[in-house]
Amino acid sequence: MINWIEIISKRLTFLKKRKSFLIQLLGFRPGNQQIHNQALKHKSFDNINNNERLEFLGDAILNFVVSECLFSKNPNQEEGFLSQQRAIIVGRKHLNKVGKKTINSSKIKSSLKTIPESVFGNTLEAIIGAIYIDKGIEKTKQFIIHTIINSEFIEEFSGTDFKSELQKQIQKNKQKIKYKLVETDGPDHNKEFNVAVYIDGVNIAQAKASSIKEAEQKAAKKALNSVF
Repeated sequence: MINWIEIISKRLTFLKKRKSFLIQLLGFRPGNQQIHNQALKHKSFDNINNNERLEFLGDAILNFVVSECLFSKNPNQEEGFLSQQRAIIVGRKHLNKVGKKTINSSKIKSSLKTIPESVFGNTLEAIIGAIYIDKGIEKTKQFIIHTIINSEFIEEFSGTDFKSELQKQIQKNKQKIKYKLVETDGPDHNKEFNVAVYIDGVNIAQAKASSIKEAEQKAAKKALNSVF
């Protein structure tokens, strides 16, 4: 005999967990659950009802929002600089890394044995498209700014070596510099490292990132902004 109560209970538990994941990912409670579920559906899982159309929409919205933010924040910069910065932010490698950090692979509906990094970036764009359909442009902007424009990986792709820049300043002033791992947090597959930079024994700045190298770069940037 089929235990319908048990089946319904398991289904409700599954839906509750999925909604909880979306709230954590999006930063708000989704209204249109169906469109967000579709954003997580790779074409290998469903060749027709997948996330490719949402990805197309999300890509266009992402470029618009990033362009608008750069235009507003850099009133004295020329077109070449703005284009270069936009290319870094919306670049495939950056989006793939942000997507892999923010989207749990188990939540992506796929028939692939292993999910390549490109799928995470594409899914991230599909999520942007879903947010726009569900909540409109303002919520979409908030998500893009928080998750992508201000991502912890931007410095990695910006081409600026803040540790080297800080080292030059330290040498000019004949000071001593040291980086120290203060804390490690999170599970093995998603660790976060907190690194502090000391100048002449004084803790000048701290920063967190998914690798010690990135955390050191972010801490060095903070130190440059606060001291020099």
